[in-house]
Amino acid sequence: MIEMMLKRLFDIAIIIVFSPFLSIFALIISLILLLKQGRPIFFIQNRVGKNNQKFKLYKFRTMETSAEEDFHKSHYLDLAKGKSIEPNNSPLEPIRIENDDRITNTGSILRRTSLDELPNILNVIRGDMSLVGPRPLVDYESELYGKYNEKRHSVLPGITGLAQVQGRLDLSLQERLFWDLKYIDSYSILNDIKIILKTISSVLSKRGAN
Repeated sequence: MIEMMLKRLFDIAIIIVFSPFLSIFALIISLILLLKQGRPIFFIQNRVGKNNQKFKLYKFRTMETSAEEDFHKSHYLDLAKGKSIEPNNSPLEPIRIENDDRITNTGSILRRTSLDELPNILNVIRGDMSLVGPRPLVDYESELYGKYNEKRHSVLPGITGLAQVQGRLDLSLQERLFWDLKYIDSYSILNDIKIILKTISSVLSKRGAN
């Protein structure tokens, strides 16, 4: 309990320190999106959080407003059909659609730099997320983790995490799970600081970006 309180204080302290920079950056991106692709600026989606509680995740919109909401779901479930995320199973790769014409030009830049996730800060302020933790999944992705869900959802999801600094979309879902569970088992504020620093390097290198 004390550990989680310290983690929360750490999150808020980091946000307060960097809030002037983050606010200016978010405002510039919002204005560019408004001029380039119009409203809405944000993409809001239900995700699964701590204790399997649903919450609304905020991101900058990177797709056309006419994009099919169920496209990713049907594609994902087709790929995952008959498989489950078990260490000894064949690797289940995350969806990576090349040359996705639903993504806007501006959205493509935001995705490559991970700046589309900047509004996740709002979720951290609301208490839905932490700066560091397993990435929050949509319900149909979360279901694939089966018996591992309880442990994975025993902590707040994060903007970044141990899996993200290991390669993001370059990892299979089994590999992501391995790093998520390792993060939970070895949690410390010091590890969170290391992951945040590694995230900056990973973002700048665009390794594993979509």
